[in-house]
Amino acid sequence: MTSALQSEKYAVETPEVVTIEYVVAGVASRCLAASVDTTLILLLQAMLSLVMLPIASNNGLGTIILALWATLAFALLWGYYVSFEMLWSGQSPGKRIFGLRVMREGGRPLDFSAAVIRNLVRIVDFLPFGYGLGVLVMFVDHRARRLGDLAAGTLVIREAYPLSLEQIARGLDPVVVPPRNSAAPTSPLLPNLHQVGPDDYALAEAFLRRRETLHQEERQLLATELANALRTRLDLPSDGDPERFVEHFVREYRIFYLVGQE
Repeated sequence: MTSALQSEKYAVETPEVVTIEYVVAGVASRCLAASVDTTLILLLQAMLSLVMLPIASNNGLGTIILALWATLAFALLWGYYVSFEMLWSGQSPGKRIFGLRVMREGGRPLDFSAAVIRNLVRIVDFLPFGYGLGVLVMFVDHRARRLGDLAAGTLVIREAYPLSLEQIARGLDPVVVPPRNSAAPTSPLLPNLHQVGPDDYALAEAFLRRRETLHQEERQLLATELANALRTRLDLPSDGDPERFVEHFVREYRIFYLVGQE
């Protein structure tokens, strides 16, 4: 069994038969995030106490005000997580600092009902104190889920930082693309190549050079983004396989450049 302290992959296959892999957050990173959130909650509860308790001690309705204070303190504890996780798409301040996010199983985004369930069960996870039961369950579960996650069908993942096209356009080497048909004319087979420039070509070549090192979902998204941008610049319709089009563009731009040098 993989330890909950180690990073484990969680793979989801989309309807388009694309496999997306997520890195499951371990116990250590989740505890660090929880410590930040707990500190913020304690500060907010301390501020609430500074306001409510003096009123209770100087008012004939002290018992009612104390009951109201206890209710608000619980609402703050529970509402803190639900509110932030809804506002920040599965992140609390602690999770955001440490690059974590809650999602539903199957790669679906966290919804309100799942957020409510996982945070109501948080009270049980906290038993006997300091998330003792929750941490124990996370060590046993191979995806480091606490009881709240198991009840809500959620898990916490490490946030993936998106790779941009510009990030791969570094250290360019000539890339090999499928050769042209021997019967093809010596002029470019793509129109309007004068509307693109060397930077566009360098970006396309950089993608082709690095594509084998990319995760499948990154590779598909970048190919689609790049192909659509090139087709727009060339006044072409957006259809066909994007990666094959990028190869075609690189091959024909080389012909365009060579013709221009003659």
